[in-house]
Amino acid sequence: MRHTYNFHAWAMTGLVATAATSLALAACGSDEHGHSNTVDCDLETRDDVYEPGLSKTGEAGLTFTIVEATPSPPARNDNTWTVELAQDGTPVTADDFDVTPFMPDHGHGTPTITEVTPGAATGDYTLEPVNMFMPGLWEITLSASVGDVTDSVVFRFCIPS
Repeated sequence: MRHTYNFHAWAMTGLVATAATSLALAACGSDEHGHSNTVDCDLETRDDVYEPGLSKTGEAGLTFTIVEATPSPPARNDNTWTVELAQDGTPVTADDFDVTPFMPDHGHGTPTITEVTPGAATGDYTLEPVNMFMPGLWEITLSASVGDVTDSVVFRFCIPS
């Protein structure tokens, strides 16, 4: 079973989404639109410090752990993450698992679809590509449903220039 990037958050489909994404991406990095061409991640205070095993627990009690990231730490362009999903400390299988990359300072995501592939062990998932194609703060929302529990967490990484 494969689940993919949750695109419904954009509230657009087809050609309209492609056109809107292209316009948003063209605006990024342009001084005319207030974006800097350089990013100094040493100055960013909203990001997570990556280390293998970084985990977050959502309000409904599901824990998402980034077991491994390639490259490590997460970097510009395509990344592959191995994530473990657990409930009350026990690995669980998701009924649905979505990945939503988003740049809060620029107001856009990525047109690249992240595929979620279950691993050999219960609760293990491979997410690829997690595409962070430009410098700046990225919020990667991981959402999953297990039975009647739906939960999400946000990992934040700064991608330097």
